[in-house]
Amino acid sequence: MNCQSKASVGASRDLIKVTNFLSAIGLEWQWKQGAAGFVPGVDILDGRLLVNPLAHPSSLLHEAGHLACLPGEFRKQAQRNISRVQRLMLNSIDFSDPDGELPRAALQCSDPEATAWAWAAGVHIGLAPKDIIQDHEYQHSGAWIRLQLQHRQYAGINGLAHAGFCAVRPGAYAAARELEAFPKLSRWLQKDFSSAPTPE
Repeated sequence: MNCQSKASVGASRDLIKVTNFLSAIGLEWQWKQGAAGFVPGVDILDGRLLVNPLAHPSSLLHEAGHLACLPGEFRKQAQRNISRVQRLMLNSIDFSDPDGELPRAALQCSDPEATAWAWAAGVHIGLAPKDIIQDHEYQHSGAWIRLQLQHRQYAGINGLAHAGFCAVRPGAYAAARELEAFPKLSRWLQKDFSSAPTPE
């Protein structure tokens, strides 16, 4: 994406940092004047983020977190309100082995995981904490959620860990599994399990 195009006029430096990061990790997005979906300034169409140049970075990070945490084979089916693709996913997966990689990933891609992912991404690209999660967000509990994330006490961190993105904290578990400890992530996108080899 060319972030200096006419379509990006009005975009803040921090928002452009986020869009550059999304391009680097392989999440699709495009500028769209007036875009608005479940959060202000960002919509989702066929797994692509439509970004109003006036959107706040926190809104884009959160919606990107939803797409990033979805198993890859479902990402393109995401539209506006992510709950629709979540229902589709949960209805199409065999949960007879809930510890299988795909069932575990599917169970760990709800709002808390998207929030934890957004925090990790914001920290990674160097945004100020209040630009990753604003005080008024999450029904005015943004400051409390930031505090939990900073101390690795937020539920979504455990979800990311169970989904294979990271370990909750540094130590023997992280070292043995060669996982980064939150807020670092070992990968930014959940795998596409449809192309994974099936066990014999």
